[in-house]
Amino acid sequence: MRSFDLKRVHLLRVDQGKEVLSEILRVSKENNIKAAIIIGLGLLSRSKIAFFDIETQSYRYMNVEEPMELASLVGNVSLKEGKPFAHVHVVLGDERRALAGHLVEGYVGGTVEITIFELEGELVRDIVSGGLVLLNV
Repeated sequence: MRSFDLKRVHLLRVDQGKEVLSEILRVSKENNIKAAIIIGLGLLSRSKIAFFDIETQSYRYMNVEEPMELASLVGNVSLKEGKPFAHVHVVLGDERRALAGHLVEGYVGGTVEITIFELEGELVRDIVSGGLVLLNV
């Protein structure tokens, strides 16, 4: 476990057609963010999510080709190999179902609103275990 102090809060609106993870990384690089907590919501026109299979130690992917409400986006920004890395999970839904998983890519349908809580210091992802690269905390 490790504790951090809050440094700054960034509010980001991602506009239609843009890719969510790319925008999070762009803002992280432009603002030299080395540790952050991320939350967000909105609408995705299409996305790709992943589920980690513990037995095979690999990801299984699902393409979501239709628009889905982005009911929840949570994650963090850390440094991986010295560069900002966004680890983001989402819950997507429509009138029939809910899907959840690791966000691989997500294109904005209407808008996505993201809050980045930048933390003091660095959060590094460099511990390899069971097919994953873990946070060093």
